[in-house]
Amino acid sequence: MHKYSIKIVAALVVVLSFGCKEKTVVEKEAEKPNILFLFTDDQRGGTIGALDKYDVETPNMDALVQRGTSFTNSYILGATTAAVCSPSRAMLMTGRHYFNIEPNVYAQFAFNQEDKGKSDKLTFPEYFKANGYTTFATGKQHNGEPWVERGFTKVKSAFLGGMTTHFGTKVKDYSPETGWSEPYKNEEKFSSEVFADAAVGFLDTYENKDPFLMYVAFTAPHDPRTAPKEFEDKYAASDIALPENFMPEHPFEIADDRIRDEVLAPFPRTEEIIQKEISDYYAMISATDAQIGRILKALEASGKADNTIIVLAGDNGLALGQHGLLGKQNVYEHSISVPMVFCGPNIPENRKNDAMVYLHDIFPTLCGLTGLEIPESVQTENLAPVLKGESNAVRNSMLYAYNSWPGDLLGKNRNHNPGGGHRAVRKGDYKLIVSAKHEVFTYQLFDLKNDPWELVNLSENENYASVKEDLMNELEILIKETGDPAKLDKNEFGLFDNPEDYNFKKNSKK
Repeated sequence: MHKYSIKIVAALVVVLSFGCKEKTVVEKEAEKPNILFLFTDDQRGGTIGALDKYDVETPNMDALVQRGTSFTNSYILGATTAAVCSPSRAMLMTGRHYFNIEPNVYAQFAFNQEDKGKSDKLTFPEYFKANGYTTFATGKQHNGEPWVERGFTKVKSAFLGGMTTHFGTKVKDYSPETGWSEPYKNEEKFSSEVFADAAVGFLDTYENKDPFLMYVAFTAPHDPRTAPKEFEDKYAASDIALPENFMPEHPFEIADDRIRDEVLAPFPRTEEIIQKEISDYYAMISATDAQIGRILKALEASGKADNTIIVLAGDNGLALGQHGLLGKQNVYEHSISVPMVFCGPNIPENRKNDAMVYLHDIFPTLCGLTGLEIPESVQTENLAPVLKGESNAVRNSMLYAYNSWPGDLLGKNRNHNPGGGHRAVRKGDYKLIVSAKHEVFTYQLFDLKNDPWELVNLSENENYASVKEDLMNELEILIKETGDPAKLDKNEFGLFDNPEDYNFKKNSKK
């Protein structure tokens, strides 16, 4: 058999072994585009200068916006632990809703060492690796070692965890041949520079004819917000404009409202404190943008830029004073919206698309853009038809979810006001949030077109009664369709009735 034919047959065997739900033509291996995935940590949707929402300097992200298509209604589904980034990344990796992923990968704190990261779910790096891609990773890996080991051909300067210092970030290397290295760190370099060094090094030395997939996962702008001084100097706190929905405190009690993120600043919030928080945040974004520029320059120098799909995205948003909150443990726009930009072959340039999309649509979308069939395990949507102008949307409503980790009710971590949560739905311009805390349910209905800062609650306005009813019905449908265990008619959605079920360390010993 001809060598080329063997390659195609092998690719088909790999696809069939995983099972696929969407049939596409498998392209010739030599024609497959490379993939560069740039992933930031806690970067709120809209915090790119070219998107004209926040006054932050991001010339390199701006260039990607101009070279590609930006989704302006891009969101995460949510989380069931205060470390929102971990469930978010688990969903990104698998294309599955977190309700249907093992908690071993997104709530590792709840498991014994031998059980952390255990999962049989297929990840997109693993799938692309099996289909002929050389896969490379650097930066934050927040779902445990097994997925990293299965998914990547080479790992350089990986941070295994949730948050860390940005100078002296402790990192490790990995390859299937050598295993994990001893940890090492560079006290002088900002974290984003460390990860950019690894990415540039890969591009400068890559000579393989196979396509590559690069996963570059920054730990910024996550706190501690300690950008290099040249970027801090760009943003005087006194010059920062407060968001329209700044509040000294949240207007009612909600889940995890005294979680770590929320006590980084005192109550009530003052304008001066929030201005400082935002100025430090913008400095972190600008500092990371500079390192993205280095990676993009190296890609151009490699001669591979024209055949490379670039994805820029973030893992979740952040409040920083909006609605009186600092963190991301809620379902307001500021905390669930994320940047999402696609550039590359056959992707329209300088387009802003308002289709409603999830971060974890990226797995099937990369399949759609590269000609790979979409595995049956994937639960989200292929955005390639939207990017190419063949379709206007992939969904007409979205579910958002957040609740405390039920195991926190067992006593160890009760100081942050655990228990309770939110379920929300968006359909068209309207968004309904149902918040449950103790025996209290609070409803908020917003018209996002006319009230993007979510300030005017229409839930008790009789003129919107039919809208609220329709959204409640849609919320019930989405909860059922996604496998969400929440029960809207039960206190705190019935998610905290059996906290002992979440004592995985104890239960694993039985």
